[in-house]
Amino acid sequence: MFCRSPPGTYTPTLFTLPLRLVVPQCLSFLLAFVVLLNVTPGQAQTPAPCASEHEARQAAGQCAGASFDFHAFGPYRDDVPAPHDVLGHPIGALHTPYGRMEDYVDALTDAAPDRVRDLVYGRSVEQRDLHLLAIGSAETIGRLDEVREGLQQLAAPTETSDATANELATDLPVAVWINSANDGNETAAFEAALQLAYQVAAGEGERARRIRENALVLINVAHNPESHERFVAWYNAFGMGDAAPNAYEHDAPWGMNTNNNHFQIDLNRDGVGLTQTESRAVSTAMQRWRPQVFVDLHGQTTQYFFPPNAAPINPLYPDQLTTWIDTIGRANADSFDEYGWSYYTRDVFDLQYPGYWDSYPSLHGATGMTYETDGGGGRGLRWRRDDGTTLTFEDGIAHHFVATLSTIDAAARNREARLRDYYRFFADAMAEAEAEPPRGVVLRSGEDPRRAARLATTLLRHGVTVERVTQSGAVQGYDALAGEAVRQTVSTGSFFVPFTQPNATVARMLLLPDIELPEDFRQQELARLAHNLRVAPDEREPHAFYDVTAWNLALAGDVPALWTESDAPLPTTSLSLPDSAQAAPGGWRHDVAVPTVAGGTDGRARSAYVWTPGSVGSTRLLARLMDEGFNVAVVDRPMVVGDRSFPRGSYIARVGRNPDTLHDRIDALAETAAVPVHAANTAFPKRGPTGTGSETTRSLTPPDLAVLAGDGVSTTSYGAFWYVFQERLGQPFTALKARTLSANDLRGQDVLVLPNGDYGTLPDAAMEAIQRWVERGGTVVGYAGGARLLGQLGVAYTDTTGTERSLTSVRTAIDEALTTEPALPLEPSPSATVPEQPVPGTFLRARADTTHWLTYGLGAELPLLTQRTPLGASVHGANPVTYASDDLAVSGFAWPALTDHVYAERPYATVDRLGRGRIVRLSEDPLFRVWADGPIDLLTNAIYLGGPNENTGY
Repeated sequence: MFCRSPPGTYTPTLFTLPLRLVVPQCLSFLLAFVVLLNVTPGQAQTPAPCASEHEARQAAGQCAGASFDFHAFGPYRDDVPAPHDVLGHPIGALHTPYGRMEDYVDALTDAAPDRVRDLVYGRSVEQRDLHLLAIGSAETIGRLDEVREGLQQLAAPTETSDATANELATDLPVAVWINSANDGNETAAFEAALQLAYQVAAGEGERARRIRENALVLINVAHNPESHERFVAWYNAFGMGDAAPNAYEHDAPWGMNTNNNHFQIDLNRDGVGLTQTESRAVSTAMQRWRPQVFVDLHGQTTQYFFPPNAAPINPLYPDQLTTWIDTIGRANADSFDEYGWSYYTRDVFDLQYPGYWDSYPSLHGATGMTYETDGGGGRGLRWRRDDGTTLTFEDGIAHHFVATLSTIDAAARNREARLRDYYRFFADAMAEAEAEPPRGVVLRSGEDPRRAARLATTLLRHGVTVERVTQSGAVQGYDALAGEAVRQTVSTGSFFVPFTQPNATVARMLLLPDIELPEDFRQQELARLAHNLRVAPDEREPHAFYDVTAWNLALAGDVPALWTESDAPLPTTSLSLPDSAQAAPGGWRHDVAVPTVAGGTDGRARSAYVWTPGSVGSTRLLARLMDEGFNVAVVDRPMVVGDRSFPRGSYIARVGRNPDTLHDRIDALAETAAVPVHAANTAFPKRGPTGTGSETTRSLTPPDLAVLAGDGVSTTSYGAFWYVFQERLGQPFTALKARTLSANDLRGQDVLVLPNGDYGTLPDAAMEAIQRWVERGGTVVGYAGGARLLGQLGVAYTDTTGTERSLTSVRTAIDEALTTEPALPLEPSPSATVPEQPVPGTFLRARADTTHWLTYGLGAELPLLTQRTPLGASVHGANPVTYASDDLAVSGFAWPALTDHVYAERPYATVDRLGRGRIVRLSEDPLFRVWADGPIDLLTNAIYLGGPNENTGY
């Protein structure tokens, strides 16, 4: 029997943590104690201060009378253990490690199998089980499969009639998913999930019973185990409960206190690409259980946040989403108001970018919401606020606990209405797609068929209907990059995504060529720019964009696409993923799970093996061959092999310069890389001056590759590099610590990569070491913030703007775009200037000099996801990729007149000589969030072709 300890009888000690419980002999004693305290869930509890700083630290702020009473919501079933019975400490006294959480999950499910099921739905990168707790009444748990199938029916309007949907809504529980530890370092969520699981499973009060009878509560205890474990291990090792904001325990080392998974990829922005193991597992489980409400728990804001959201709200979401968000938000507000707790709504957190784990579940019909708590995470066990009051870890947990309990109860009270609206979400989405153009999109195989196959696989993982083209033909459609309707030949093996389908909202959100901002938000930001054009630079207001405004997956992944008005532009066959592929781990092997081009050699060569550039697979083949010691060359001019033409940048593995093992290995590696390789039997070209043995070919040397990591480097930018080069390309590299970088670190390295970052902590000595190393022959490649840093290496760049628009002309263009008359300064400041304001995450059109080695494999026109101002032009080097001269915006928001002024004809990429070495700069991260890797060839060419391989040009 597990009896609860009455409030106020437990004083934890942070380091020893003995469980000094005054254990009642029966549940009635506890109830009597609660009544004597006159504490109810609806009354504010005023904490008494700890007697001393020492006591506060030892007790993690949970001094007698100062703690939140998590057990005031009973009575409870006395055979079900509370978290502290198993963990050995009360919630909030210590950061619970993952293994101890699993101990509690085991104890809970063993004690209440009639109410709780542990649904292990996958494994993290580091092989931790991912636990989804299903909690409900004995009836619900007893027919769990039937409930799941019924929820699936509500999401299938082509198979489920309105009448059947109404019957299901009458019969089924509403499914509420509580998502914890998505950003695992925001630790209050993890603890709140354990206490919530106990409350719903063991509670015997009116509210707990109502919840179990009307709701299936799904608690994802840890979306991101690695983020949680890294931080918890560090904090538990060094935390003292010191509330001083400048205390060491509140400043974890680089990479320890991050939102990111094992590879330092931010899972909370991976809903668009589903590139990561954990994202795929959660998405698959969510689509399996079909929740109507999805709450993603985060931190640490100054006060608690719950929706309604800030503007903008993506226009593809139906009105019912904001209606239900408002209903639940009011319920949360009532609960917080009864406690006298601070909170805010309708600020900061919007619903525009669909890759978060509030906006992404909303694409699948859920009422998706982010809740941000104040305590915990980097604020540790205690944190002194700016007004002198102390916030505790327990406070942050309590706020999440109360909010989620209120949310679940609100859903339970509105069970039938919410289930009916869930069905209407899918039915109405189909009707809207039927009424609005375009009707679908053709994903052409293009030069890299595997890219299209990877996108098709991703869409299938999203639950989107995808069809494979079985007969080639001409298709009329809109080409977003060309900006016009075209007629193009579509080959067999391409893909078609119809928009009239149950998951129309997902398909259209991820694939429409552009999704315009809500007009009221657009006007708000134009008015803010109009103000900034009239005030001194120091008086400008920041824009309110929270994230990128464009995310079209075809543009992001360099997949040629045609948006069509036809429901069936060509004959197709349906596609599906095997169950084993739906939530398969991230990486090269599992990125594609649909038919694509066959790789391998077309025979046994006597002279050489040749393959074209321009695909991720071709680079992977290059990297793997060189890593295994084979010799590979590249051709710097168009080439003829026998009677076949190959473009400049093609790769050559000569038979005479490699061991006999080349034949079998290149065939095997090319098959894995999905790269067709031509086996040449002669070096004699039937036409033209260039063949496999010509002087325009140059041998490539395997690069000794290093990348900066540590303070000053963006963890997510480094993480994207780590993931792509290790998991997709199979390229080894060495990570060097930025802050202590020295000449000794660079000795033996050929190429150094500087990912995005602010590099504010990089010492002058490190910059001097990089410069001397480049002058001696090294190649340094920097992108985004790394590129800006490399601008300080003594190479000449110009900073002229793309156009010579006057301040008056830009003001006029913005004023003409306004439909209202905002309040503006009566007289413009004499120091007002045109701001160098970047676009807020927009695909801009760019041109590539395809004769330059940096652009081998790329087309002449590129869509580049842009968030920063362009680079200064190289004076003495090359500018092989520049933004277009006009008509810049391909997808996403652009400023009238100002975007042309800032970007037109300015560089995205520059290449310069410095001594015997080379500097390559890219304006943006070419591996942004892993899924926006369209420009990856610019980075890989810089490393493999511009590294230790001499080319006399820039």
